[in-house]
Amino acid sequence: MERVALELLLWLGFVLMIWALKDSLQKMMAGLRDYHLPPAAHCAPQRNPIATPQRLIEPMGWYLDQPIHRYAIIEGRYYRFEFVSPAAIPLRLTSRQRWIEPGIVYTEAADPAR
Repeated sequence: MERVALELLLWLGFVLMIWALKDSLQKMMAGLRDYHLPPAAHCAPQRNPIATPQRLIEPMGWYLDQPIHRYAIIEGRYYRFEFVSPAAIPLRLTSRQRWIEPGIVYTEAADPAR
């Protein structure tokens, strides 16, 4: 008899826990429905300006029918290929990075000839 009472007590606790979880999730969903985002024009991050390479060195692949080069010389400085980032995705670059169309990001590096 004690075993049956213990099992019933455990099931009752489980049901109460599920009910409390459902209730708190409903409150959370109601709060999310009331939350309004500001208009996209006011919160859209600014993309860094497009860099124009003076020279591209060592082709290594393609991205959107444009060659990717291992190194680029931009404003007299050497930059090394880092990653691709489509123009549609807002991206904040560091002061050592440059974005070249169609979405190739280069990071400042030492002269590869040295």
